[in-house]
Amino acid sequence: MIDPIAKAGTHGSRDSSSTQLNPASFQCAGASPRTAAVATPGAKVGQEPTENASTRHADPIRVALIDALQFSRDCLGRAFHALNQGLAVIPFASIEECVGAEHASFDVVLYCNHDDGAFEKVTLQYVKALRDRFGEVPVVVLSDAREALQIGSIRRVLDSGARGLVPTITTEVPAVLSAIRFVKDGGTFVPIDLMLSKRAPRPAADGDEIANRLTPRQKTVLSHLRLGKQNKIIAYELGMTESTVKVHIRNIMRKTGATNRTQAVYNSQQLGTY
Repeated sequence: MIDPIAKAGTHGSRDSSSTQLNPASFQCAGASPRTAAVATPGAKVGQEPTENASTRHADPIRVALIDALQFSRDCLGRAFHALNQGLAVIPFASIEECVGAEHASFDVVLYCNHDDGAFEKVTLQYVKALRDRFGEVPVVVLSDAREALQIGSIRRVLDSGARGLVPTITTEVPAVLSAIRFVKDGGTFVPIDLMLSKRAPRPAADGDEIANRLTPRQKTVLSHLRLGKQNKIIAYELGMTESTVKVHIRNIMRKTGATNRTQAVYNSQQLGTY
């Protein structure tokens, strides 16, 4: 078992280039630009990150980004910077590195979990370690795991002390930014369509039966839904109109016994439809 309190060494180096990315590549077109600040590659935790000239009048939200995957960690940091949301992102490759950082001062801790096999066990352990180290600093869990779509798992993660759980399967980058701001201001973020669904999904007898109900085109649309893509993005990539995509999604929801897009994705995953 990893000792979550073990003190880590120095941070890994990061690319110091300031390449500007198109927000649409993160499915964020339509996000309104705001000021941003990011930590400089050589800055130590505890030091103020470099801010651009337009943000010197306001303190950025200091976000500890914990992600074991270099690619994912870099993409999230660049996406936040490209959207200009007034965040100072301090990246860490592990829980141990974050917990062991000296003079650490954060407004929010964002922990990215990529473990689909032991999501709940690992997450509960790490949330506890972060709470023990940083006290009342809110912890938000960002997860690729299918369990992150289950109401029971969501509730247990929140009961462990986390102030938010964001399933990446159905969530876009602007929503993560909103979650960070909401939690920083004292709120608790959960996928509302899962927690407050008025009608439980109709049970399906067999995954193969559902798979046979879906047309090849509906299966393709469903695979794009699983990636959390917007209707207009799906329409562009599949060469169809957005209204056609909406028709396919309604049929997918009906055939999977779902009341919304998130449940359609979840039901399909549970039944092994694709």
